[in-house]
Amino acid sequence: MSIQMSLIFGTLLLQMTALLVILLPLPLKARKAIVNMAESLKSSKNFNIGLWFSLILLGLQFADCFNRLQRFSHIGNPYLLVSSRDIDYSAISYDQLASKFYSQRNLYLTGAVLYLTLAINTVLGILKKLVSKATEYNKISSEGTEETEPSEAEKLKSEIKSKDASITGLKKQIEGLQTSYDSLNETKSVSKED
Repeated sequence: MSIQMSLIFGTLLLQMTALLVILLPLPLKARKAIVNMAESLKSSKNFNIGLWFSLILLGLQFADCFNRLQRFSHIGNPYLLVSSRDIDYSAISYDQLASKFYSQRNLYLTGAVLYLTLAINTVLGILKKLVSKATEYNKISSEGTEETEPSEAEKLKSEIKSKDASITGLKKQIEGLQTSYDSLNETKSVSKED
């Protein structure tokens, strides 16, 4: 591999490792450290310039590999053809097959690096929201739970008692309506028999 492709492969390995570390179920302090480090990197101008420069170069290389593969699309794999009479051995050289292989390899590597960049940014956004919600939850749960709990519990108990009273009133009303309906039904059935 050339130095350029070795760097791209190293970037791919680094991104896969970073994504693995981000996705591990780490404690909240470690996740906060990861989010803080990512935020400090995103706020750094030098890092942003380097990142965008690299992404643009990778995008150009991805497009170049795609165009090269379009040039070699007519070459197929001579070893996978069904009949040997369809093969034109004079049209296919090993240099063309090697160039096609290198273009495919470069396309896959650059595409994977671009995809993992997008995935890492998405996962970091989700992790940032998760850390903020976890710290908010910890803050709320640690704030004077004993002071607010009795008053809220008393309010809820009084609401439950009032709802129970209204439910018993509705049950009595339903029973009264049911008995009056049944009495009307009995009188009408008797009058029909007459």
